[in-house]
Amino acid sequence: MDKPPHIVMFPWLAHGHISPYLELSTKLADNGIHISFVSTQHNIAKLKPLFSDQNSPPGKGKINLIDLPLPTVEGLVPGIENTTDLPTDQMGLLIKATDNMQEPFQTLIQKLSPDFIIYDVLQSWAARAAAMLGIPAIYFITYGAAYYAYDYSPSRGQTHEITPEDLARPPPDYPSSAISWRLPEARARLGLYNYKIGDITMRDRIMDCYKGCSAIAIKSCEELEAKYIQYLQKTTGKTVLPVGPLLGNSLQRPFFGKNVPDMDDSSICLRWLDRQEASSVVYVSFGSEYFLSREQIEELTLGLEASQQPFICVLRFPCNSDKDFHENQQSRLSALLPDGFGARIGNRGIVMGGWAPQREILAHPSTGSFVTHCGWSSILEGMSNGLPLIALPMQLDQALNARLIVKEFKVGVEVEKGKDDRGLSREEICKTVRNVMVDGGIGGQVRSKAREMADLFRSRIVNDGSQNRCIQQFIRFLSEVKPI
Repeated sequence: MDKPPHIVMFPWLAHGHISPYLELSTKLADNGIHISFVSTQHNIAKLKPLFSDQNSPPGKGKINLIDLPLPTVEGLVPGIENTTDLPTDQMGLLIKATDNMQEPFQTLIQKLSPDFIIYDVLQSWAARAAAMLGIPAIYFITYGAAYYAYDYSPSRGQTHEITPEDLARPPPDYPSSAISWRLPEARARLGLYNYKIGDITMRDRIMDCYKGCSAIAIKSCEELEAKYIQYLQKTTGKTVLPVGPLLGNSLQRPFFGKNVPDMDDSSICLRWLDRQEASSVVYVSFGSEYFLSREQIEELTLGLEASQQPFICVLRFPCNSDKDFHENQQSRLSALLPDGFGARIGNRGIVMGGWAPQREILAHPSTGSFVTHCGWSSILEGMSNGLPLIALPMQLDQALNARLIVKEFKVGVEVEKGKDDRGLSREEICKTVRNVMVDGGIGGQVRSKAREMADLFRSRIVNDGSQNRCIQQFIRFLSEVKPI
């Protein structure tokens, strides 16, 4: 081989997408593959500290960070280039700005002349740009196979317009009858399906990602989702390549800005954990893209208070500036906590604004459960650490992920919500936390299944298990498609 293979990675502008794309890049670089990692200027600037001499992942290959300017769009606040900074009502503007990157992206790949392009969920045009230059393109899905095979089944909408009732039923031959949207969720989902940016709906935009790819890569493995991976391959007619859960350590530092809590702040949190009893602490996080309302924060925190369990609760707010990020997050959070909450809780709990060392918290022996929004990466991190999951899905793929962990994996319990599947209830939060953490019935069963799941990760997935095999199989596929 005269030169190492060269891949252009092009993730969607979200922490939950950039992180797995970077993890995959690191694992491929460890196997001698050269990566050009493309994103916007602000995102690349935040990634550069990870690639100092001290933090750069070891490997035979090389990862080059390449920035492209994000075109300006009327109404989009300058400097917002990631969904972690984005108010929900501006998502369409960020997608529109990304669409306007097509021409500079095509110019870039023509200059780089890579062997492959790996692109993300909202950038199907990247595959078309690659095809014009004769470059194979691979669609890398950062969601789970159970969700994706359900929500974006090509069989939907072929004979009639999709209805909420359609979405509330699994597609034909779907390998589980236990996983489905509830009707209010399906109605919300259909609204997103039909949401137009330019002249194309969100569903058509995502379905286009299937059409232009040589293969599909997915952040999963057969030990967890074999039947869903097989179903996705059958229904799309594409080769589907699991690349593993990608639970690496590329993003050791937070990606939410420069002036975030430093090691001292993390140490305070971890030292507090050191003082708690084994498996006693409830960890709460809603990821990088969902921002709770005042009412939701009140119900959540009062539910945690009533549970009488020690807890760490991490909440985020949109912030379009790196300046004083931590102070901004903490002050906004403090203003939204219930009156007298801090005095009543005392040292029994910690409420943090912005960022917390999630991997260290989840792996800590004092952590006993994980209240999660059910983002796919968070689920994988929680399960790999043997934690029972308390599911509070809020948007996107999260409700189907919740059904998967509760009804198929049986490692979690979902918190009951109001009729619209949006409202949070302090009583239900308290009840579910205590069921999982204290009670011997369903809680005992879930805790036992969670320990079995951790054993599965340790014995068959991480280290030299299927994670490594998935990467090697992916590399073999690359060599078969385009020998270098």
